[in-house]
Amino acid sequence: MLPSGREDPDGGLPRLWKGRLRSVSAAAAILASEWPAGSRPVVADIGSGGGWAARLIPFADVLAFDLLDVGPGSAALTIRADMRKLPVRDATLDAVLYAASLHYSPVGSAISEAARALRPRGLLVAVDSPIYKDADSQARAISRSVAYYTRTGYQALGDHYHPIDAQQLRSALVDSGFEISRLSFAAGRWRRLVHSAQSSIVVARRYA
Repeated sequence: MLPSGREDPDGGLPRLWKGRLRSVSAAAAILASEWPAGSRPVVADIGSGGGWAARLIPFADVLAFDLLDVGPGSAALTIRADMRKLPVRDATLDAVLYAASLHYSPVGSAISEAARALRPRGLLVAVDSPIYKDADSQARAISRSVAYYTRTGYQALGDHYHPIDAQQLRSALVDSGFEISRLSFAAGRWRRLVHSAQSSIVVARRYA
């Protein structure tokens, strides 16, 4: 995170951004495969940290939403907003992207809001949000996150961290009218051992 509060690989430590860039590039490839060349889908980058991911989605018009007021981005329209209440009309978006951000809201609230904002057959793609199978690992994740944001001077962000329970995520997607195409994640120690692995990827489509 830069001093301004903006998350951006430009100015960040390369070793910390290598995996994130790889994951978002994979998400961008999934999105690109959905629309024919020459079309301009509307993609919401939710929890955008300033909109840096839009540089990897040049085929779309990107709206970058973030809780922090991080100023304009170079490739997206940046908008300050809570992911639980996006300032867009119903059935407006072609796709939503969560790049290491789905865990900044209770998962049911974020998923139901995405369902409201997406057009029929719209796509949800989320990468790099840790997903857990048990309460103990979730509690440890909360402690780590609070400590991290306290160190970096953004203590209030720790209050917005909500570790994702795998079963709750599946239920939220189904209950909100999504077909799950892919939901995979590496449990804690396996993710640490396999450094090339994404921490998670979720792909789901809104029912027509």
